[in-house]
Amino acid sequence: MNPIESGMINRRRILGDAWVDKSLSEANALTAEFQMLITRRAWDEVWGRNHAGAIDDKTRRMLVLAMTLGMGRYEEFGMHVKSALSSTNDTALTIDTIKEIVFQGAVYCGVPAANTAMHVIADVLKSQNAMPPALHVVRSGEVSSSKSTVVLSHALGFNCSMWDGIIPELAKQFNVIAYDHRGQGGSEKSATDFSIDALVDDAAAVIIREVFAKGGGPVHFVGLSMGGMVAQALAARYPHLVKSIVVANSAMRYDDAAQALWRGRIETVKTKGMSAIIDLATTRWFTPEFRAANPSVIERVTAILLANEPTAYARSCAAISTIDFRRSNASIQSPALVIAGEKDVSTVPALSADIAASIKGAKLVSIDAAHVSVVERPSEFLEHCLPFFVRPV
Repeated sequence: MNPIESGMINRRRILGDAWVDKSLSEANALTAEFQMLITRRAWDEVWGRNHAGAIDDKTRRMLVLAMTLGMGRYEEFGMHVKSALSSTNDTALTIDTIKEIVFQGAVYCGVPAANTAMHVIADVLKSQNAMPPALHVVRSGEVSSSKSTVVLSHALGFNCSMWDGIIPELAKQFNVIAYDHRGQGGSEKSATDFSIDALVDDAAAVIIREVFAKGGGPVHFVGLSMGGMVAQALAARYPHLVKSIVVANSAMRYDDAAQALWRGRIETVKTKGMSAIIDLATTRWFTPEFRAANPSVIERVTAILLANEPTAYARSCAAISTIDFRRSNASIQSPALVIAGEKDVSTVPALSADIAASIKGAKLVSIDAAHVSVVERPSEFLEHCLPFFVRPV
């Protein structure tokens, strides 16, 4: 194979056929020799280096992004962002990795350069229909610097109506914001798989846009189940956004057996739909006594669960199934209240105890309820939260 052939293979592998075809189709008497020059010198002699000690192509991608950012070559930067995200081979980069490159660039190349790079990335994501999904947000009260804000993050498969039993009382003392996770309730679905970090970034964006942009913040962040996982990671990654966290009926990690159960649930939902897990969910979420006494609530919850699109639900399951906050929880400085459900068989009380033990100074309390304690025992839930929010610091 001659240098032009091998260089063209590398060029297509890294940039994609569409971009290379476009470049070659625009060749003329002026640029033809240059096209062959860069194919041979750049794409064969440099990108083709594979001797011992040579860097791999994924690392080369990251270096190219850093260099084009630093040089202000934003058209090339955008081209390489697009190809890195679109690649179907092992040289692909995730959006999280590209963000890290820009963060590093902000330090060494300057904030204006990094800011422009972020706009370029946003344009690429828009062109690929891959922008973070818009989230449905419900507000009670006007955010101001004179009144604290409570942000509510719901359980997997639910929506922000999960908090209806406590919002009116909370709103007497606080501005209250509840939002739906991506792919659930009224929020848009994600076009691709995502991680717990994406859910945390969603929460951070809600707080920045809905609270800090209006002169408020930091916030009391309350999460139940999946929302409680978001609360833990949010306090670790975005400590300046939170005044305190409440982690209810949640977990900080899943062992191998639990991860296998998650994989089973994902497969069930993908192959049989949401109806296949309704009975399991509602019987685990609420005690038998509550289900018998509140059939209308169970009917409403069933409707909410059935409204979930199976693929979106499965993606959320996958995002939380591999969490492990043992190390990051040790860095949390925010005051934390951990609420366990005494009859919770989904996230058993021992898991709440583990969370409390992992966060310095965390307070552990329990409620006589199953998994969705805020629906089953809203008054008792508030009895723990309200004093915690207004305690002397």
